[in-house]
Amino acid sequence: MTHPVRIGNAQAFWGDRGDAAAEMLAREPELDYLTMDYLAEVSMSILAVQRERDPQAGFARDFVDVVRSLAPYWSSGGGCRLIVNAGGLNPRGCADACRAVLEEAGCRPLKIGVVSGDDVLEAVRAAAAKVSSREFRNLDTDAAISQLSERLITANAYVGAAPIVEALAAGADIVITGRVADPSLVVAACMHHFGWNGDEFNELAGATVAGHLIECGTQVTGGISTDWLDVPDPAHLGFPIVEVSSDGSSVVTKPRDTGGWVSDLTVKEQLVYEIGDPANYLSPDATASFLSLEVEDLGHDRVRVSGAIGSPPPQTLKVSATYRDGFRAAGTLTIVGRHAVEKARHCGELVLQRMYEAGFELRDSIVECPGSGTSLETVLRVAVEAETREAAERFSRELMPFITAGPQGTTGYAEGRPRIHPVVRYWPCLISRDEVVPTVELISSSASPQIQRTSDCRVSLRESSVGAHLSRSEKRKTQRQADHKDAPHEETPALYDIAYARSGDKGINANVGIIARHPDSWDFLDQWLTAERVADFFSQLDVDSVERFELSNLGALNFVLRGVLRRSLRTDAQGKALGQTLLEMPLPEEARHLIPVNERSQRSDA
Repeated sequence: MTHPVRIGNAQAFWGDRGDAAAEMLAREPELDYLTMDYLAEVSMSILAVQRERDPQAGFARDFVDVVRSLAPYWSSGGGCRLIVNAGGLNPRGCADACRAVLEEAGCRPLKIGVVSGDDVLEAVRAAAAKVSSREFRNLDTDAAISQLSERLITANAYVGAAPIVEALAAGADIVITGRVADPSLVVAACMHHFGWNGDEFNELAGATVAGHLIECGTQVTGGISTDWLDVPDPAHLGFPIVEVSSDGSSVVTKPRDTGGWVSDLTVKEQLVYEIGDPANYLSPDATASFLSLEVEDLGHDRVRVSGAIGSPPPQTLKVSATYRDGFRAAGTLTIVGRHAVEKARHCGELVLQRMYEAGFELRDSIVECPGSGTSLETVLRVAVEAETREAAERFSRELMPFITAGPQGTTGYAEGRPRIHPVVRYWPCLISRDEVVPTVELISSSASPQIQRTSDCRVSLRESSVGAHLSRSEKRKTQRQADHKDAPHEETPALYDIAYARSGDKGINANVGIIARHPDSWDFLDQWLTAERVADFFSQLDVDSVERFELSNLGALNFVLRGVLRRSLRTDAQGKALGQTLLEMPLPEEARHLIPVNERSQRSDA
């Protein structure tokens, strides 16, 4: 087919809005495909614990409720096909559960494709049992996997689009997979629609970029945007849609009459999200270069992305393995009054002192209490990691007594003693493609008499109020500008004034993407924001090294902070706040002229 294929996404992570899929298809009934992403790196370990308790578990049960909500759509003749990785460790069990709810709802017969074969735990365990094995070394640290065999929980290879294409070719209306590379859900839909071969790498790279843009749901329609306060109607953000053409280029948009926006800003923020080396974005389907991408804002929530260059994918597949590594606990207390931060920090240190005096060793600990010396309120957070459950439990018992033995003004302890959690570590490694053999099977649902229900599961669409919310956003922005004018002194310009940011984790490393707010700022950013300057700014976070990548085509830089997330006890364990933190870096005075005129006028009037 030559006409563009329209692919939506209605799930960014396990726990996202469960009614988004039904809402999207109610607004966009002619959508060709709908993708849903349920699996983060550690999701498999959570599913493994659930499967240990119940052999029939091991998949995202929330998805079964989504399928139930879509039964009326399919029964009324809707033809959108669903591609999801909700199968987790048990894709067949997930498919059987979906078939049951479809039959219960009296839905027309549907074919469900099941993709499995990504589980490589036994191969990884066998290598881990060999002390001298050099297989499956950690991609972040180069550490050997030996001696982890008894502690391994899961090991799943990131499979590509090919088996999903096979299921679609067999007529599957719903495709349920285990661990598949996130963009491959979109790549598979494009390959089936256009009949691409596996060696059309430019096209595959373009589809991979499109998949990367929508895999995180509303992040490309205004969610977690640097300018989130200005996003219209954020309570009803629309989930994204890509219209992919036969050459691999795409237009990013969203359903009509939904909140949020799609702009060159939101698209560029998502493009730089967790990408590592932008010249070599690796996937099982193709290696994509982002350095030639062109982003064109077409207006009306439509942004065109084109120019991806592709090359063959690696001969290995990435494996996401997890293993048990001790126990952790974290608790909070609120401290109110003069010297709040000083009191809170001393309180946290006393908790740890009592732990050591009682003879318990901790592998790691952290005391966090945000604020300055003049703050009248702070939240004390103390977190610990230990080899034994007993040590973590002792910490849990030591924190609570400071409700009466700590500083005056201590409150905020309604949740009681901190809970003890097993620590699950992520182990990224590689496996030869030849050792991973995906399998595809099809099962069919059959129509049966519908059980009487009190409601018909139809989605009620609200009237569009985006215009009203846009007006409110403008009022909020005007108020912030007025507040800024009333500031007692002129502020030092900060990186925030000339750039946007988006950050996130990759194992123990983090990516921080910085995008120029205006083309006039790019040359300055390119010369001034060096890897050394960023490393110095984050020096208190024990960063091993900082590597910088340039994307001049996007007016953007990507920084990889290696080792910054090694200490998982921090509140920001996934590096989501690093971008906004970096935006507070002071700019030199000679950069003040780069601040947009309206912002400069606020500062000069301060």
